[in-house]
Parts: sequence; C-alpha cells; structure tokens
Amino acid sequence: MFLPEQISKLNELESLVFDFIVKSPEQVQQMTIRDLASKVHVSTSTIVRLCTKLGFEGWADLKFYLKSQEREKTPEEQHYDNMLEFNMFLRRMNTEAYQARLNQAAKMIAQADYTVFLGLGTSGSLSEYATKYFVNTGLRSFVISDPFQAVQVRGMGTVVAVILSVSGETEQVVKKELEFKAGGAKIISITNHEDCTVAKLSDLNLSYHLINEWSKQYPLGNLTTQLPVLAILEILSHKSIDLLTEKS
Repeated sequence: MFLPEQISKLNELESLVFDFIVKSPEQVQQMTIRDLASKVHVSTSTIVRLCTKLGFEGWADLKFYLKSQEREKTPEEQHYDNMLEFNMFLRRMNTEAYQARLNQAAKMIAQADYTVFLGLGTSGSLSEYATKYFVNTGLRSFVISDPFQAVQVRGMGTVVAVILSVSGETEQVVKKELEFKAGGAKIISITNHEDCTVAKLSDLNLSYHLINEWSKQYPLGNLTTQLPVLAILEILSHKSIDLLTEKS
C-alpha cells in the first residue's frame, strides 16, 4: 500500500509515472525501468526518485512489491497483511545503505559506556526486552520505563540513548529526548518513519516504513507490527558486541 504522505511528495513527472503504475500494475511487472521510462516519456532517474519517495530501495524492489500484492494471499496473509510489509522491510534492511546505518549505530553503542532504552506503551515493553537482550549479550544497558523519571546523564561517562516510538511524536518521549540531548547523550531513534520529531532530534534514525494498523475494537489501540523493531534491536546487539570483541 502506498502511503498518502509519500504520494503527496511526488512532483508532476513522478505523479505521471505513479498513475501509470497504479492503473497497470500487471503490465509494469513485465517491464524494465527503461521500458517504463519510454512508455511514460520520462527519464530513468525520475523513476528511481519515485521509487525512493515511495519507500523502496529501487526499481527491482518496487516490482517485487507489486508482484507480492498481485499473487493470491494465504488465509494467514489475508488476516495479517503486515507480514508482506515486514518481508519488504527485511529486503530493505539487507541493502548496503541500511546495513551502513546499522553499522554506524552499532559503533555508537560499542563506544559508549552505557546504553539507555526509552519508550512508552508497546515501545516501553520493547525497551525492557532490548535491555535484557543487550545485557545478556554483554552490553551495559538499562531502561527508563517511567516518563516522569528524571534523566541523569552527566557524570555517567559516554551514554547512548536508544529511543523507540512508532509515531515519533509522543509528547513525553520528545521531552525525554530533549533531556538526553541537554545531558550530552548521543541518540539513536527507531521510528516507523524518519519524518517525525523524535527522528529529527536524534543523531541517527533507523526507520522501518510499515502501514499503521489500528484496533477495530479500540480506536486508540495501535497494532502496527513491531517485528522490524525486534529485528533491529537484536542485530544491533550482535553488531555492537562484535565490535567490542574485535577491539579487545
């Protein structure tokens, strides 16, 4: 599914390409990027920019997505469409660009004396899980689960705060992030999209770009899958301890 906020960022030529893709997805699946460029009379670079704005790594990534949407879904996929989105995330995570960001985040953690996790709600539960996972890996970590708990960073050495937030706009989380920044901590944010306050305030953002899902029974219940967050956290712990092991 293409998100409204992504589509709104398309320029005139990109919108022309997007319109053709939406109207003729089966035809597009059989085309090369040059075929499509010739068909809609644009440059291949325009199509590459379109793919990036829609959250894909490139033309092949977009074609894979179109193919996954066309095939007949299993009952499990019909019940939980976010599995397809998670599959797309795993493909993006394995790209060179995303791995470079993971490596950069792992280097920040490996160079720190402590890693502090922060999140509220489901993100708070994941922060507690991450703390246990990091400690079990051999990394000094703790969690702030109370949004009213004071942040004490100064005098603790080098601190990296890993902030988890689906929306990246929760007021209490933003306030805590500002406290961390004021205390001199480095900040890694993990959010659904990079165009949010938490991501913009952080030193490094890792986003996963999944469709927001809400409870049908409880309108405020955010059911957006957190599987990408678990994957990111576990990979970061292994990459970080590997860097420390190499150093020692």
